[in-house]
Amino acid sequence: MYKNGKKLSSMGKLFVRNYSLCGPPRGPSKPGCQCGCPTPPTPGQGPKITPNPCCRPCIIPPNPCVPRFHHEKDSWKKYKFLAFFVGFPLIFIQGFICYNHTLPEKGECRDYEYMRIHNKKYPWRDGVKTLFHNDHVNHVPGECTPPPLDCD
Repeated sequence: MYKNGKKLSSMGKLFVRNYSLCGPPRGPSKPGCQCGCPTPPTPGQGPKITPNPCCRPCIIPPNPCVPRFHHEKDSWKKYKFLAFFVGFPLIFIQGFICYNHTLPEKGECRDYEYMRIHNKKYPWRDGVKTLFHNDHVNHVPGECTPPPLDCD
Protein backbone atom coordinates (compact mmCIF):
# COMPACT_ATOMS: atom_id res chain seq x y z
CA MET A 1 0.00 0.00 0.00
CA TYR A 2 1.32 3.43 -0.95
CA LYS A 3 0.64 6.86 0.49
CA ASN A 4 2.15 10.04 -0.96
CA GLY A 5 4.38 7.92 -3.18
CA LYS A 6 5.95 6.07 -0.21
CA LYS A 7 5.36 2.46 0.68
CA LEU A 8 3.57 1.99 4.02
CA SER A 9 4.77 -0.58 6.50
CA SER A 10 2.37 -3.05 8.11
CA MET A 11 1.87 -0.51 10.91
CA GLY A 12 0.79 2.10 8.38
CA LYS A 13 -2.01 -0.17 7.17
CA LEU A 14 -3.77 0.33 10.50
CA PHE A 15 -4.37 3.97 9.72
CA VAL A 16 -5.94 3.54 6.29
CA ARG A 17 -9.23 5.34 6.07
CA ASN A 18 -12.19 2.97 5.78
CA TYR A 19 -14.85 5.61 5.25
CA SER A 20 -15.95 7.74 2.35
CA LEU A 21 -15.49 11.49 2.10
CA CYS A 22 -18.85 11.75 0.31
CA GLY A 23 -21.16 11.86 3.33
CA PRO A 24 -24.34 13.66 4.32
CA PRO A 25 -24.14 17.07 6.03
CA ARG A 26 -23.13 17.24 9.71
CA GLY A 27 -26.02 19.39 10.72
CA PRO A 28 -28.26 21.99 9.17
CA SER A 29 -26.83 23.14 5.88
CA LYS A 30 -24.99 26.42 5.95
CA PRO A 31 -24.69 28.79 3.07
CA GLY A 32 -21.68 28.00 0.94
CA CYS A 33 -21.40 24.50 2.38
CA GLN A 34 -22.03 21.79 -0.17
CA CYS A 35 -21.66 18.11 0.67
CA GLY A 36 -20.76 15.45 -1.81
CA CYS A 37 -17.62 13.97 -3.22
CA PRO A 38 -14.71 16.41 -3.37
CA THR A 39 -13.25 17.15 -6.72
CA PRO A 40 -10.16 15.10 -7.55
CA PRO A 41 -6.87 16.95 -7.14
CA THR A 42 -5.35 18.67 -10.11
CA PRO A 43 -2.09 17.21 -11.40
CA GLY A 44 0.17 19.83 -9.81
CA GLN A 45 -1.69 20.01 -6.49
CA GLY A 46 -0.56 16.69 -4.97
CA PRO A 47 -2.32 13.49 -3.93
CA LYS A 48 -3.97 14.90 -0.79
CA ILE A 49 -7.79 15.05 -0.73
CA THR A 50 -9.27 16.85 2.25
CA PRO A 51 -12.88 16.31 3.33
CA ASN A 52 -15.32 19.16 3.47
CA PRO A 53 -15.62 20.27 7.14
CA CYS A 54 -19.40 20.56 6.78
CA CYS A 55 -19.87 16.88 5.84
CA ARG A 56 -19.85 13.74 7.94
CA PRO A 57 -17.81 10.75 6.81
CA CYS A 58 -19.87 7.66 5.94
CA ILE A 59 -19.11 4.01 5.31
CA ILE A 60 -17.63 3.20 1.92
CA PRO A 61 -20.21 1.30 -0.16
CA PRO A 62 -19.17 -2.22 -1.20
CA ASN A 63 -17.28 -2.49 -4.46
CA PRO A 64 -18.76 -5.16 -6.77
CA CYS A 65 -15.35 -5.67 -8.40
CA VAL A 66 -13.69 -6.74 -5.13
CA PRO A 67 -14.46 -10.30 -3.99
CA ARG A 68 -15.96 -10.69 -0.54
CA PHE A 69 -14.83 -13.62 1.55
CA HIS A 70 -17.75 -15.02 3.47
CA HIS A 71 -16.72 -17.29 6.28
CA GLU A 72 -19.09 -20.15 6.64
CA LYS A 73 -21.05 -20.27 9.89
CA ASP A 74 -19.74 -23.07 12.14
CA SER A 75 -16.83 -23.79 9.79
CA TRP A 76 -14.85 -24.96 12.82
CA LYS A 77 -17.04 -28.10 12.85
CA LYS A 78 -15.70 -29.09 9.42
CA TYR A 79 -12.10 -28.84 10.63
CA LYS A 80 -12.91 -30.66 13.86
CA PHE A 81 -14.47 -33.48 11.81
CA LEU A 82 -11.43 -33.61 9.50
CA ALA A 83 -9.03 -33.71 12.45
CA PHE A 84 -10.83 -36.46 14.39
CA PHE A 85 -11.99 -38.67 11.51
CA VAL A 86 -9.19 -38.18 8.95
CA GLY A 87 -6.04 -36.75 10.57
CA PHE A 88 -5.80 -38.66 13.85
CA PRO A 89 -6.70 -42.07 12.34
CA LEU A 90 -4.04 -41.60 9.65
CA ILE A 91 -1.44 -40.74 12.30
CA PHE A 92 -2.47 -43.79 14.34
CA ILE A 93 -2.31 -46.14 11.32
CA GLN A 94 1.11 -44.84 10.22
CA GLY A 95 2.43 -45.16 13.77
CA PHE A 96 1.17 -48.75 13.94
CA ILE A 97 2.80 -49.60 10.60
CA CYS A 98 6.13 -48.09 11.69
CA TYR A 99 6.04 -49.86 15.06
CA ASN A 100 5.42 -53.30 13.50
CA HIS A 101 8.05 -52.89 10.77
CA THR A 102 10.91 -55.37 11.03
CA LEU A 103 14.34 -54.82 9.57
CA PRO A 104 15.32 -57.14 6.72
CA GLU A 105 18.19 -59.53 7.31
CA LYS A 106 21.49 -59.09 5.53
CA GLY A 107 21.41 -60.75 2.16
CA GLU A 108 23.87 -63.28 0.85
CA CYS A 109 27.25 -61.76 0.10
CA ARG A 110 29.65 -62.85 -2.59
CA ASP A 111 33.08 -61.24 -2.59
CA TYR A 112 33.94 -60.57 -6.22
CA GLU A 113 37.36 -59.17 -7.12
CA TYR A 114 35.96 -55.90 -8.46
CA MET A 115 33.92 -55.12 -5.35
CA ARG A 116 35.11 -53.22 -2.27
CA ILE A 117 38.53 -52.31 -3.66
CA HIS A 118 40.21 -50.19 -0.98
CA ASN A 119 43.74 -49.02 -1.76
CA LYS A 120 43.90 -46.90 1.35
CA LYS A 121 42.11 -46.99 4.71
CA TYR A 122 39.42 -44.43 5.44
CA PRO A 123 40.51 -41.71 7.91
CA TRP A 124 37.61 -42.41 10.30
CA ARG A 125 36.77 -45.25 12.68
CA ASP A 126 38.57 -48.49 11.88
CA GLY A 127 39.30 -47.47 8.27
CA VAL A 128 37.25 -50.29 6.72
CA LYS A 129 33.73 -48.91 6.88
CA THR A 130 32.67 -46.07 4.60
CA LEU A 131 31.30 -42.85 6.03
CA PHE A 132 27.71 -43.90 5.32
CA HIS A 133 28.11 -47.54 6.36
CA ASN A 134 24.98 -49.29 7.64
CA ASP A 135 25.76 -52.41 9.69
CA HIS A 136 22.27 -53.81 9.07
CA VAL A 137 22.60 -53.80 5.27
CA ASN A 138 26.21 -53.36 4.16
CA HIS A 139 28.92 -55.99 4.41
CA VAL A 140 32.53 -55.30 5.28
CA PRO A 141 35.46 -56.93 3.50
CA GLY A 142 36.34 -60.31 4.94
CA GLU A 143 32.86 -61.31 6.02
CA CYS A 144 31.77 -62.44 2.53
CA THR A 145 32.44 -65.84 0.99
CA PRO A 146 34.42 -65.97 -2.25
CA PRO A 147 32.48 -66.95 -5.37
CA PRO A 148 32.65 -70.56 -6.52
CA LEU A 149 35.43 -71.37 -8.96
CA ASP A 150 34.37 -71.76 -12.56
CA CYS A 151 36.63 -74.51 -13.89
CA ASP A 152 35.36 -75.89 -17.16
